[in-house]
Amino acid sequence: MPAGKDPTRQGASTMTREERDDVVRARQGVRHAGVTFGPPQRRRSVAASWHDFAARYGWRAYAVPVLLVVTIAALLSSNEVRKHVITRSAPHQKAGPPVASASFTLKNDAAAGRINDSVLKAAALPAGPVYTVKGAGTFHVLKGTSPVVGKGHLYRYSIEVENGIKDVDLTQYANLVVTTLSDPRSWSGHGVALKRVDSGPIDFRVSLTTSMTVRNLCGYDIKVETSCYAPAGGVTPVNRVVFNLARWVRGSAAYVGDLATYRIYMINHEDGHAMGHQHAHQCLPGGLAPVMMQQTFGLRSASTGKICEANPWPYPAASAGAPGAEQPDTAANNEFGLGD
Repeated sequence: MPAGKDPTRQGASTMTREERDDVVRARQGVRHAGVTFGPPQRRRSVAASWHDFAARYGWRAYAVPVLLVVTIAALLSSNEVRKHVITRSAPHQKAGPPVASASFTLKNDAAAGRINDSVLKAAALPAGPVYTVKGAGTFHVLKGTSPVVGKGHLYRYSIEVENGIKDVDLTQYANLVVTTLSDPRSWSGHGVALKRVDSGPIDFRVSLTTSMTVRNLCGYDIKVETSCYAPAGGVTPVNRVVFNLARWVRGSAAYVGDLATYRIYMINHEDGHAMGHQHAHQCLPGGLAPVMMQQTFGLRSASTGKICEANPWPYPAASAGAPGAEQPDTAANNEFGLGD
């Protein structure tokens, strides 16, 4: 058909009404699809197009952009909430701290388990003030109680001193035992409860003891001054934590110059035994010695041979792996045999 001719204007003799209606509907369909029909039309302005759109759809034309803005804002807000939730929860999603292994190859620096002179020297009692060497072999309870600290199985303990001990501030001694065991870095902060008593049922007695009496309670196979835990039924009728007065007054080479901290170590280590803990023989991740290591004898890790850093607390602040992997003592992992 020649350009510009409109079939709807042809005579009735050439096109029926139905055919004309079909042509009109076809043109309308093409126009609604965005395609112009016939000669090119001048492009209309955006304002004019919007006017036509608004005229056709009324209030719905204005609702569309509003809904679009609201939708975008909601998506952005949702994304920000998601970021906030991830940021807040991230610390809880991190992997836990490394933990000291309970299984490792032990290192023995003392050939055939023999103890050499250098090891004896490292574990020897440092020089210092005089102390009572031999007491009466009997004990008396220091009066005083404390509130329950911690949560978990309750241990009731008394604080005692051997009769005959002289020149020791017993009030300071008792206060240090209580404040140490009440500290959240000690055992009471992690699954057990403790209470000082001076009468009634008692789970263990914390006793300041002279060297000669310590030898009766703890033995003297290793010829150095030691402290120990003596369970009931052997050489003592009661569970007794035995603090060697010689160490209380002089300390050890591992804590030379810091007697107060060494005393905290004594309290946590020996009372740890009273609560069922065994010795530990390797450094915590990061290098601290576990409190159940025999730090009086030495600080060498049985697994690596490296020297751990002295540490008086079962759960030192921000330390991974505490309180450390515990194992039964053997000739190969004894800190006295390993030495420094």
